[in-house]
This record gives sequence, C-alpha cells and structure tokens, in this order.
Amino acid sequence: MSTLPFRRNTIVDSVFEELKKRIISGEYKAGFQLRQDLLAGEMGTSRIPVREALVKLESEGLIEIIPHKGGVVRRLSLEEATELFDLRILIECDLLKKSLPHMRPEDFDEAEIALAKFDKVVVSLDNIDHWTRLNWEYHYQFYKAAKRPYTIKTLQTLHGNTDRYIRQQLLKEGAPERAHEEHAALLELGRKGKVEAAANLLRRHIENAFEQVKAELGQNNS
Repeated sequence: MSTLPFRRNTIVDSVFEELKKRIISGEYKAGFQLRQDLLAGEMGTSRIPVREALVKLESEGLIEIIPHKGGVVRRLSLEEATELFDLRILIECDLLKKSLPHMRPEDFDEAEIALAKFDKVVVSLDNIDHWTRLNWEYHYQFYKAAKRPYTIKTLQTLHGNTDRYIRQQLLKEGAPERAHEEHAALLELGRKGKVEAAANLLRRHIENAFEQVKAELGQNNS
C-alpha cells in the first residue's frame, strides 16, 4: 500500500503549524500576504502542501484567501474578539462542568505540570512561540475527562484565534503573575471538587483576558 498520502499530509500539517505559529506570534501581522510560491521555496516543498495549509488556516479564521493575492492575515477587530471570547465562555465553562466530576488525581497532577511549564516560559520570556501550546496544554487537562472530542477540537481552534489577541497582554507588567494566580486557583478548586466555583472562576479568567484585549484594541483605534 502506498504511503504517499500520509507523507503529503505530514508535510501539510508541518507547513500549517509553522504558518499558524507565525501568525499567532505576530511575525505575520494583519494584512500580511502569504504567497504560495515564496512559501514553497522557503520551506522546500511544492505549492500543493502550502495551498492545502492555507485552506486550513482559512477554516480556522486566521487568514482570508483572496483571488490573485493568496492568503492574507485577517485583521484584529473588537467585533471578532467579542464573538470569540463569548464563544469561549459558553463552551469552556460548560465543558469544565461536564469534565471536573470525572477527573482523576493524575489529571490534576498533569495540569500542575503543564502550569509549571507555562509559567516558566511566560515569566522568563523564553520560547514565546510555545506559549499558545503550553496554555492549551494546561486548559486541556480540565476538559478531556468530558470525552467530547468534537467540542474540544472546536475549543482548541478558539484558543488559537484568541491567542492572537492576548499574546501581547502577557508581555505587560503584572500579567504573568495574574495569569498564574488564576490558573493556580482553578487547579485548587478543581482538586477540591468545587465545580460551580471553578466554572465561575474560569468565566472571570476569560472575561479578564477579554477586558485587557478590549482596552488594547481601543488604544490602537484611538
């Protein structure tokens, strides 16, 4: 049996992850044009995997494919941010309530390990490209016990989109400490089995992030 489709998909995934990282990190800013031929040459592949990766980026709302221009990084907007964070609150808090009663002690241990990794890179400002993955790795520990794979996949996409908005907030003074306090408090409430309190804290955690994003967008538009 031929393994060519597997190899091509692996290349597509690699290109997709690299381009997504560049967009979320801000290396490719809003309005940046992703040209298939240039990217293919840079990454040492044909245009086909790049084209498929661009389609995946568009499906996640990170770019818009425009005829004769290729992929263009979407601009940040208050309207989009409001919708994304509202969706996160709706999905994430409900998922947490479904998951927490089924979490095992080792799930909380894994969350604590993930939190330590996230704190280390945020406080030290090292490996900024890993922030998105480590933040998701922490939150994922609280949702996986719900056994809702489609919901979790949707939520992971939302996290990727909102990370475009909140990444710069973590660079501000006091932000890493606040994020740690909220993450640690969620872990403590989860271990104690306080489902409603944990869900309320998670809602505030997301709302606090949105308030910071809203303030930043307001400054940029003033």
